[in-house]
Parts: sequence; structure tokens; C-alpha cells
Amino acid sequence: MNAVAYIDHLLRNREQVTADLQKGAETRANTRSCFLVFVALSALYGLIMGSHGLVHGNPEGWKFALAAAIKLPFLFLLTLAICLPLLYILNVLIGPRARFGVVLGITMASIAVTSIVLASCGLIVLFFMLSTKSYAFMKLLNVAVFTLAGGYGVWFLSKSIHELPPAKAPDGPGAKSGTGTIITWWLIAYGIVGTQMAWLMRPFIGDPSSHFAIFRAQESNFYVNVIETIGRLMMVD
Repeated sequence: MNAVAYIDHLLRNREQVTADLQKGAETRANTRSCFLVFVALSALYGLIMGSHGLVHGNPEGWKFALAAAIKLPFLFLLTLAICLPLLYILNVLIGPRARFGVVLGITMASIAVTSIVLASCGLIVLFFMLSTKSYAFMKLLNVAVFTLAGGYGVWFLSKSIHELPPAKAPDGPGAKSGTGTIITWWLIAYGIVGTQMAWLMRPFIGDPSSHFAIFRAQESNFYVNVIETIGRLMMVD
């Protein structure tokens, strides 16, 4: 199955993807395919996201674009590396008790579909990038795109975990509530770690008026910065 066909398979056949990840012989191959899709498409979106400065004449803009293409896949992978142990432990203690390889495969599939949604929004982001020099607007636009893509990835993960065979009979006490608890607590942890990781690894968007830096000095936090950006965008000159 070529890359385009596999991407279509991920979008159309979630149940089959989840089932394939539970087959010992196919778990590793499907996890690897999801990983390759994720790396390619997240790097592509990172390249587009980081090109704002390049598009608007910053001579160091290409550095922002290249850095974002490299950092965005690492953002997801580092967040996953930090949060995956919690998901696996909760899965063993109160969930379906799936093998580690299955849990890893499902989470890799979820960030793969997240990257597919991100890449599908790339042309929209590029259009607005060409239409405005506003760095604040581009930041909020990318926050909205990541919210959309992350929401779909979370939905994919939630459905896939619910479809794993329960450790007890389906009608056994706590079978469904245990899975729901796993998803709730893990998503809280994943969201907090992910937003903080993004803040630590910024900048991702090339600023037309800034000199290149791989990382920025630590200040404030993600949520305060989003509120301040909205305030600046709404200010009337």
C-alpha cells in the first residue's frame, strides 16, 4: 500500500486500523507506517507554518521555516514520550490491558491522523500568510488549526481505545467506566504537557521582524500569551 493509499485507509477505516494494530504480525508494520505518515506531514505543515517571515521578506525566514519543519515532529514525539507511560499504566490497571505495542500503535495512529488534518489545512494557512503580515493573526490562526487537528486526533484515540477488547466481559462492572477514566485523565495530562512543550520549543511561526532563534527566552506561559495576542489583535489604532 503506497503512502497516499495508506493515508486514505487511516481516514476511512479507523475500525480496521485498530483491529490490525491488535494483530501481532501486523502491529509493528502498521505502527511504522503511521510513524512515517506522521513525520512527513507534520514536517510539511511545520515548513509552511514557519514560512511567514520568509514570505514577507525576512532574510532569515528560511531558517525559521526549516527549524519549524524539524521541531514540529519532535514536539509531538516528546509529548507522546512523556505521556505514553501514563496511558499504558492506566490501561493495565483499570482498562483493557492491551499490550504496550498496541497502545503505542494506537497513539501513533492518532498523531498520524492529526498530522493529516494539519497538512490538509496547509494551503489555507499559506493563503492567509500571503494575505497578511500580521504575526498575531497568524499565531491565532495556527492555534485554531492545531485545536481542530488535535480534536480529531483525540476523537480517533478515544474511539480506538473504546474498541479494544475489555479485560473482563463487556457487561462486567467498570468495563466502560475504566476506559472512560483512562481517556479523561490521559487527555488532561496530554493537553497540559503538549501546550507547555510547544511553549518551551517556540518559535514555530517565522516573525517577519525578528532575528532567527531556535528557541526563545522563557517568559509567561502559553495561555497568557494567547490572551495577550487576542488583545493586541483587537486593539484599534
